[in-house]
Amino acid sequence: MKSEFRNSGHQGFTIVEVLVSILILSTFVVTLMFLYRRSTETFKITVWKQERTAQAELFWALMRKHLEEATNYLDLASQAGNENPVIPDDPRPFKFHPIPSAAPDGNILAWNVSRAKFDYSPPFAHTSQHVNYFLVRNKKRLELRSSSSAKVMAAVDDVDDIAFTVSSVIKNSSNEDEITAGVDANAIGTMFELSLTLKPPAGYIASDLRIPHNHKFRINVPPHSDSAPAY
Repeated sequence: MKSEFRNSGHQGFTIVEVLVSILILSTFVVTLMFLYRRSTETFKITVWKQERTAQAELFWALMRKHLEEATNYLDLASQAGNENPVIPDDPRPFKFHPIPSAAPDGNILAWNVSRAKFDYSPPFAHTSQHVNYFLVRNKKRLELRSSSSAKVMAAVDDVDDIAFTVSSVIKNSSNEDEITAGVDANAIGTMFELSLTLKPPAGYIASDLRIPHNHKFRINVPPHSDSAPAY
């Protein structure tokens, strides 16, 4: 008996073809993983920016409100029963750390706000309220605090650098306001600029990203340099 074997035209994959297929598939998967990771990191840095922007908006709003309310210590306790009170004025300058970028954790700003309430009907019960405010450095976090509460009023995270620019407001010979750089013994007020640089935490794709924030304030008490600002 004679048997015949015919070629059906079906051929198997060679080892080279299998290796090429695996290489192409691996490249495709790696590319997908890279794109996914980039997308995730981009989303992560976008969320970080949004969070810091929201923090900064509240921080700057409260800083402006309370800094521009700064006063000396105005206490009406001794004027109770006085129909025409004279407010005793005890100086409370605006205290700032001279090198905030190198300051240890703790206060880097301190100021006082006194609020007086006059009662012009007998028994003339005039009253005063006093609150001290502090800008506190806590590692990479800046916190606005007050003596009236243990809670943090506002904060900014991921602060990489801090800088102050302080000028004095004085009265010149024409009795006009004049601004001079630094601390002047004759100052009646302060021009204060606070500059912050924010940086993403370690592990973020944009490790070289820096976001500057800068605001200026007019303060109604004179400046005073203090390496441990407090009241």
